[in-house]
Amino acid sequence: MRSLLTKNLGLKIVSILGAFVLWLVVVNVDDPIISKTYTGVSVEILNDDVLTSQNKCYEIPGDSGTINVVVTAHRSVIDLMSRDYIKATADLRSLTAADTVPIEVKSTRYSDRIDSVTTRSANLKLTIENLVSKEVPVSVGAEGHPAEGYLLARAENAISTVNVSGPESVISLIDKVMAVADISGISRDFTITEPLFACDAEGDRIDDERIVLSRTVTEIKYIIYSTKVIPINSGFSGTPSAGFGTTGVVITEPDSVLIAGKGENFDDMEVIYIPADEVSVDGATSDVTVNVSIADYLPTGVIFADPEFDTNVRVKVGIDENQHKTIDVPLSNVTIENVPEGYSVSIVDIGSTFPVEIQGIGDAYERYSGDLAICRIDATALTPRNTAAADAPVTVGENDANVLFDLPAGVSLSNPVTLLVVVNHVGDQSETESQAVMPTAGAAIGE
Repeated sequence: MRSLLTKNLGLKIVSILGAFVLWLVVVNVDDPIISKTYTGVSVEILNDDVLTSQNKCYEIPGDSGTINVVVTAHRSVIDLMSRDYIKATADLRSLTAADTVPIEVKSTRYSDRIDSVTTRSANLKLTIENLVSKEVPVSVGAEGHPAEGYLLARAENAISTVNVSGPESVISLIDKVMAVADISGISRDFTITEPLFACDAEGDRIDDERIVLSRTVTEIKYIIYSTKVIPINSGFSGTPSAGFGTTGVVITEPDSVLIAGKGENFDDMEVIYIPADEVSVDGATSDVTVNVSIADYLPTGVIFADPEFDTNVRVKVGIDENQHKTIDVPLSNVTIENVPEGYSVSIVDIGSTFPVEIQGIGDAYERYSGDLAICRIDATALTPRNTAAADAPVTVGENDANVLFDLPAGVSLSNPVTLLVVVNHVGDQSETESQAVMPTAGAAIGE
């Protein structure tokens, strides 16, 4: 066998090559008929108005809208063919009760030289449903963030609703229509026109070319506010229990808040102040804590920058047991007010100072001294030591005068303070003599 296979090996190889060449020549000269399969040919739907006139629509499920087509022709023709020359159609006028349509395939070129154009997909299956429509609200949103120090206050939309129509299964999913613009780096109001798109209840976009909107775009105006941090302060009212006072320390939690706005109200706003009548310390013997809502303390054009900010502010007023001390108040610190015309009122000379007992706690109490005292006498509220004259605005002669003090928070008088004063008619000779009279014991300070 080895001898038989290897004998005249060169001639045998030449014979095989010659036979192959001869076959090539025959094939090219004879131009045989062959078949070629073209994949992914799209099926074109014809006369879809047959369904739309019935207020219906169709959908091609899955990938059944593309088919494979086999073209049989001479090799020379196949070499010239392309998938672009193959056309597949389904005419809805031939729609069957089973919602199928026969598929017809043909070649748009060389059709007279092609033996056959065939497909195994004889029919196209459709999903048919009713066309419906409904009104849905229009919402607007934003992408990105304004420039630092600014925030988006609101977005104003030109339209409130639109009509959406399409397949019932799709329209039933639509909850609203939205439009969104990019506001990155914006620091002023601006208006822009943006396309509308359908969304479900979760806000996810629904993309379906069969959805038809009565309006496809909307105009949006974005209102941009400036922001700033301002402190939160609080007053308080009332009087603690006897022997107790306020420390002067008022703590708010939080002690500041980020606000946003525009215009004069925003520019002028430097603090949120909780009125004193919102926080009462009446009868307190320990620290008083009150929760106060500050929601109504913002003027028009101003908002809280954080929409989730808790507007309930915790206010704490310090209360402690009073301390006592005596201060020497310069007589020159006392002013006399409301002296009737034609009269003079003089404080009886008791020296350069007079003692006053005060009580309180905290830094204000520690710092307060007689030199800081601001006090006054109201000439219309004197208590005469003699019989009062009928219809006279004041009583001539000796009078007891209550001394009124302007005291800082956390400081009060331990006892009322009175001074002896002398009232005279202007120009009366007795005025000079009265000023030389020294008060009796206890006349300067009420017991």
